[in-house]
Amino acid sequence: MPTYFTPVPGVPFARTNAQTIAQRAALLRELLPDTRSIAEICCGNCQTQRDTYRDVLGVTHYRGLDLAPTIVELNYTHGIECLCGVNVLRSFTTFEVVFFGPPPSVDCDGHHLLAFRDIAPSYANFARLL
Repeated sequence: MPTYFTPVPGVPFARTNAQTIAQRAALLRELLPDTRSIAEICCGNCQTQRDTYRDVLGVTHYRGLDLAPTIVELNYTHGIECLCGVNVLRSFTTFEVVFFGPPPSVDCDGHHLLAFRDIAPSYANFARLL
């Protein structure tokens, strides 16, 4: 598997696509190889992430969270545990790794790139919800 430690020049790192998923898996395999549980906030259709983490890292527990009920239902059709809403964030604190992606932002539609400085609320403020 290629190593994807260097983001594409001019493109913010915070986006969930095949390259980002591969980057995450490579970083976790190197830095936290014993990771068995991953949660993802604003997961979208997260079948690719769940399958990659399971196949590459041996992750046994994956959970997603999204604000769109249709996305949550779609994930459940793939057998993926997925919660809806912000009132359930504390349940994610038991996971070894929690990804935010794409950036959970008031202006995020999951299809357009945002620079980290443009994410609102900031990651630090969002993490305080945990």
